[in-house]
Amino acid sequence: MTQLPSPQPNPNPTPPPQRVQQKTALGRRTEVILMNIGEPLDLVGKALLGDLWRTVYLSVQDAIALSILLQVPGLIGQWIIGKSFSDFLVCLQESAWGPTRYACFIIVTSDFLLWIVLAGRIIGRFWVDLRDLRKGQGGGGHGSNQP
Repeated sequence: MTQLPSPQPNPNPTPPPQRVQQKTALGRRTEVILMNIGEPLDLVGKALLGDLWRTVYLSVQDAIALSILLQVPGLIGQWIIGKSFSDFLVCLQESAWGPTRYACFIIVTSDFLLWIVLAGRIIGRFWVDLRDLRKGQGGGGHGSNQP
């Protein structure tokens, strides 16, 4: 009877990733709530969309983050100038020589550019993943954990 060689222990074992423990009660409670929402949502998304689920999830995550960023220029304008600017027509109602008009144009333009970034990221991510799915790779783009 031949004896199989025993596996050699790894000289540099990597410790398993540890979760960050929240220090406050509110932090722990928030983490539990998010985990209770996130796990079932992830399972349903994977069951319905398969490899495309990660792409959808990351796109929604980008949309939420960038929509929060979209609020920043308007809040700065509201805080500093005391006015809310929504579009270029509102800017034209301001005094032509006043700084408020130029601030309005800057705020509205930055909102517009942030929307372009948001749309570009979402379209780009879907384009790469759809191209990979068409090639039969199954999702090696932005949405999967594959390189």
